[in-house]
Amino acid sequence: RIHQTQYLAGRILEVARPAPRTASNDGDNSDDVRRMSLLHVETQRIALVVLVLVSDLFFTGLVFGWAPLLLMLKEERQYLELCDDPAATRCLAQENRLNLMFALASVAANAGALPVGVLLDWCGPKVAIGIAAVVEISGLVLLALADSQTFDVFVPAYVLLALGGCITMMASYPASFLIMQHQTAILAAISCLFDGSSVNFLALYAIHITFNASRMQLFLAYTALAVLVYSSLFVLWHWNEPALRNPTPTTDSEETTLLLHKNIAKNSPVNDKDAKKLVKEYYLQYGSLGEQEFTAQRTADEVRELYRSGVAEAQLTEFPVKQQVMTFEFAYILIFAASQVLRTTVYIGTTNKLLENYGDADRQYLYTKVFSVVLPLGFVFVPAIDYVVERRGLTLSLIFTNAIGVLYNVLVLVPVLPLQALTFLVFTGFRAFLYAVMSAFTAKTFGLKNLGTLVGMIFSISSVVGLLEYPAVYISNQWYGGDLSVIYWISLFVCIALFPLTECHRQRERERERQHKALLRRFGSTLKSPPTTASQGLSYRRSPCMTSPNIKFSANHYP
Repeated sequence: RIHQTQYLAGRILEVARPAPRTASNDGDNSDDVRRMSLLHVETQRIALVVLVLVSDLFFTGLVFGWAPLLLMLKEERQYLELCDDPAATRCLAQENRLNLMFALASVAANAGALPVGVLLDWCGPKVAIGIAAVVEISGLVLLALADSQTFDVFVPAYVLLALGGCITMMASYPASFLIMQHQTAILAAISCLFDGSSVNFLALYAIHITFNASRMQLFLAYTALAVLVYSSLFVLWHWNEPALRNPTPTTDSEETTLLLHKNIAKNSPVNDKDAKKLVKEYYLQYGSLGEQEFTAQRTADEVRELYRSGVAEAQLTEFPVKQQVMTFEFAYILIFAASQVLRTTVYIGTTNKLLENYGDADRQYLYTKVFSVVLPLGFVFVPAIDYVVERRGLTLSLIFTNAIGVLYNVLVLVPVLPLQALTFLVFTGFRAFLYAVMSAFTAKTFGLKNLGTLVGMIFSISSVVGLLEYPAVYISNQWYGGDLSVIYWISLFVCIALFPLTECHRQRERERERQHKALLRRFGSTLKSPPTTASQGLSYRRSPCMTSPNIKFSANHYP
């Protein structure tokens, strides 16, 4: 608890400590120095955020641009030796083996989230990026050299690309805490650029067709780009990572000692106005569920005085991750995420076959190429995502996301090839909303303290469910002659079944909002006042590598 209250102690002392009196010239010089220092720091932070977004664009969701790479591998006749007929140009054995590449890679991209989250919490983003560089570059080199007959490393190469992309994306999230006023935009950009990175294989395929470049040449060139980006990213994280630590000076003086007293009402270091701000900040930082747990066993007066005393944060941080995963809210988002991630994996993994069933081969796979162009365009939905999530709330965001999922599923079942162009656009919007809403739900419900662990658990478990994609496609090939309609009817039913579950969550969320407004009224807050933005210092303090100062407690009196 001593370490957990470090930030609040500093905040209280900042408010209580009188500003130093200096001559006007000295004050002006001090302000100029401070402005120059801040400008230097902001430049480094902006450069890092920009390069983080560049790395997301090129490497995070690379494996999901599967369709153009699949065309390239089929042109090279990879795994054609598995066919019983030597004269065949394709067969089910080849289809299944190539599909195994995508299935395992997509699972690895999600399954790696939990260990990567733990790694990030312990070692920080700089070390994580270094590991991502080794994994991603190794995957690119292997993919450049692979051959199904002489050097069959397609599966491990693609899995390495997926893991490298996963580490790169997870290590991107801390960058959003460097520029708090634009945190939402940065997080949305990270999510959309994850989708956008899937266009890179299409660009490589276009170069392959236009300039007759070989797969080895293309991926070795991509490896050189990876070396440049990751090395620059590592250096910038080395410069910027200390900014996430927000160290507070350690001293034994009376000025930095937080003293507790039984008579809180008379000696509280935080007035009602400042306590109200803390209520709003903690609602964001520790989540609506954390506040509900904090207030459940206490009277309204006790809660009010705990906020005014400056010890509420220590109590909020005692809501452990083990207890969080036992809640209805975690079970809900886990079911929602696992179901939707499986549906997206099935659609991306079967798009080529689906379009071929609808006659795309007769059009030289035009719609397959269109899908690869449309899928990365999730960034066009960022304004809509921001509006729905921030203005309309989590529940409506979840309902809207699920409704888009139903719509694209219905369009898929209509065997009209031109209509599938609309399906591509709807699915792209659905996927952009899905990952943004899942992240927002986890942050707003559970808070930032255990965000990495919880997100890692959600994606890891979802990846296990995602393994069902491979047997589903296998069964459709073996039992239904490649007809995918049965799979998509099941997918539609699963999506519709999520609506009543979301309604149960809506009722619980409304009750938490009611309790939060009631708590704000205890401090004289108007209900129209918006939540405050989380301060920069507290937003990312999960890593034990980032040391905390010692704050002394005494049971005698308040200063």
